[in-house]
Order: sequence, then structure tokens, then C-alpha cells
Amino acid sequence: MTDLEMISIGSNLDGDPVYQVGSRNSDGKMMLASNTIMTEAEAKAMIASKASAEVIEEAEVIEEAEVIEEAEVVEEAEVVEEAVDVDSMSKVQLEAYMREHGIELDRRKKKKDLLTQIKAFFKE
Repeated sequence: MTDLEMISIGSNLDGDPVYQVGSRNSDGKMMLASNTIMTEAEAKAMIASKASAEVIEEAEVIEEAEVIEEAEVVEEAEVVEEAVDVDSMSKVQLEAYMREHGIELDRRKKKKDLLTQIKAFFKE
């Protein structure tokens, strides 16, 4: 992170002090972060916003890594399919369960026929 500092460059027409923001090189020379002439409050705000922007960038990298780890765990969990006892479900429950898998059942059919259709779907 670059250490920014305020540089007093004189005063404006009203006699108020004005500043620019910059950082020092390894040889001690000042490099301006902006050519804009600012009040003290504006210069402090710029320094604060640049510092918080760098902190936010570091935080985003950490958050992305955490999200990737969570996503990997979710993918592993999805691979493991729970054994569902479809035989003990009602026709309404069977219909709702199969909707989760993109299949519409016709509840007018007998439960035995619905179970045959469901078991055939999961064998594929």
C-alpha cells in the first residue's frame, strides 16, 4: 500500500491553504497522485478513499477465496444423493418430489404406476 500524504502548495485567492496529494519515492521525491488543487478536507478525503479502496481490494480477494471453498463443498454435497423412500410417500408428495427433478406426474394414475415411472426415471 502506497502511503499518501498531503502536500501544502500555498493558498488560494481567499487566503485559505490548498494542498495536493502524493507519495514519496525511494529517493525522497514527491509523486503526485492527482494534479487537483484541494482544500485540507478534500485532500484528507482523497487519502482516506484511496486507503479504503486498497483495503477493499484486499478484502475482495479474501472473500473470493472463501466463496470458492464454499462452492467446492456444495458441489461435493450435491453429488451425494439422499436415499428417498418414495414408496412411503403420498401421490401429492410424489408429484412435488418429481417436480424438483423436472418431471410432472399425472396424479390421476394409480400410485403403483407413478412409482414405476419414478423408478424408471432414476435408473436412467
